[in-house]
Amino acid sequence: MRFLFISLLPAVLCGPATPTTEVQHGQTGTLIVLPPQATETGLKQIPDAAHPFIAPGPDDQRGPCPAMNTLANHGFIPRNGIASFEEILVAMMEAFNIELRTGALMVANNMLTRGNPFVNKISIGGVSPLVPPLPGNIDGPETGGIAKHGRFEGDASMTRADAFIGDNRDFQDVLYDLDLLQLGKFGDSGPEGNNTVFNVATLIAMKQQNIAMDQAANPEFKFAAQRMNGAYAEASFILNAFANGTTKQATLSIIGSFFRNQTFPDQWFRAAAPVTGAINGVAAAQIKAAIPLQPGRNNAQGVFVADPPPPAPWNSSFACTAYFDQAANVPGVLVNTTGLFKQNVDFLTGIQFTAASANAGCDQQILPFGPAGV
Repeated sequence: MRFLFISLLPAVLCGPATPTTEVQHGQTGTLIVLPPQATETGLKQIPDAAHPFIAPGPDDQRGPCPAMNTLANHGFIPRNGIASFEEILVAMMEAFNIELRTGALMVANNMLTRGNPFVNKISIGGVSPLVPPLPGNIDGPETGGIAKHGRFEGDASMTRADAFIGDNRDFQDVLYDLDLLQLGKFGDSGPEGNNTVFNVATLIAMKQQNIAMDQAANPEFKFAAQRMNGAYAEASFILNAFANGTTKQATLSIIGSFFRNQTFPDQWFRAAAPVTGAINGVAAAQIKAAIPLQPGRNNAQGVFVADPPPPAPWNSSFACTAYFDQAANVPGVLVNTTGLFKQNVDFLTGIQFTAASANAGCDQQILPFGPAGV
């Protein structure tokens, strides 16, 4: 089983020159483009002098993703937490050495589900007047930002509560402390003392705990294929993107800096080589294999039941099922857009399909068909 990663560039990039701006419903749209892969991809200390930590102000957006919050706190993306596709992708390459195509998939998913792909802006936190609703309010009166529950953000987080239970946006000390109990049981010995280095066994135990706790406490618990894929991949980034590139270790102090303080650790170096979806997928696949759970959700009686499989060919693998579920979480109204808006939507959905098509049997594109205004 392989997790989603991009192997080719979207075909939408290979065409005649098109206008880069356009006005619809009073909004000025901007053509989204794929920046080039960074040329310097080796070991590098992060941050540099140009990116000091500055705590966010009261009007700055922050959300459920420690990596995005850290990038904003250091100015790798705009400090107000409102960024474009290209700004986020370039920052991920620079600060975390995330490979271009792997980062593009993650940002595309966010932009399609909780951003405004016409004006090419997304909030890394909640609703912001700087990110208007889609032209004509075709997806409701707000974009929501990545903190809005559903579509992309979901249940069984490592450090945020389920939206039904509590605060799904801000760091929760109690949840992280419970995660650290698993580190104490299963972690590797490190420079800070016994069992202070995260490993796959720790991530497995953490995710088992997150899922079990939330399934029991949240009557609306949902762990569908896309969310399962994302949750296991997010956990794997602890080992592959957050670890110090000089030691390849994700220690208690390093992860605490990212999760609790949302700042780069002292004397931290990014990975020595680009972090690809294939690399990150190794640990993610190990987590999934160790947790005997099919994608599903709680029924009316609070019992977790498996989701029915999607139609062929998207039932050929977990990656294809996650791709189908992904399309079900992007508003279908985006398919009927025109002009530059449609070009941006085609570009972003093309990224998703190119990622899915790297998996055997997942070779038919499915366009977004999710509900609007949710």
